[in-house]
Amino acid sequence: MRNYYEVLHVSPDAPPEIIRGSYRTLMQKLGHHPDLGGDTTMAALINEAYAVLSNAERRAEYDARLELMTHVARGVPGCAPDPQPAAKPERILDLSRECVFCQAPHNFGSVIEVDTCCQTCNSPLFGAERNSMEASGQRAVERIEKQQRVIYYTHWPQPKGHTGYIEDMSLNGLRMVARQDLVEGQRIKIISNALEAVAQVTNRLYERRGWTRRCVAGVSFITLRFAQSAGGFVSDRV
Repeated sequence: MRNYYEVLHVSPDAPPEIIRGSYRTLMQKLGHHPDLGGDTTMAALINEAYAVLSNAERRAEYDARLELMTHVARGVPGCAPDPQPAAKPERILDLSRECVFCQAPHNFGSVIEVDTCCQTCNSPLFGAERNSMEASGQRAVERIEKQQRVIYYTHWPQPKGHTGYIEDMSLNGLRMVARQDLVEGQRIKIISNALEAVAQVTNRLYERRGWTRRCVAGVSFITLRFAQSAGGFVSDRV
């Protein structure tokens, strides 16, 4: 299996603009294009590598295959995920004094308005309401299937968030598919069209679809702010 990153002379975490720039340099400035006298076989390989790495979905599938082949080459079973380090015990934070994501102090006290956000990381500061479980063991608020793209942050500061997808959600939390491995007990910041939240990872599992391995995580809201005051998720009238 050819390493397309080596073909284009870029690192595996290279952003799209670096991949595009390296491709143009190889084909034009370094003369690999057949019209410039380059070898047709090499040009075809460069084109093949660029076609995969410039497409987000094909690149994700290729990365999963490359990871699997690396495990096989080392004699390690590739179908099982690498053991993840145990999450460090999270310090108990005081919502009335500090942001639960970046831990920056604030002066809002215990009376925090619904739309109040941290002045450092812009995370919501309003505590999420906890809906208890029914005596029968069923959820007090059923989860609703809501397919939606989400951006999540695993630490602060983090210049760019990771992309994930919500599978379902309730007023207590949600289940999401993450491209990065998450650890139980970890706090993350979530941004979507419907809400912004700081949440804690309560459980996670791995699913493999073809060559792609997915991290599916269940998270519980700690702080929460809805994009709309009514109608965005659920409305009640008393």
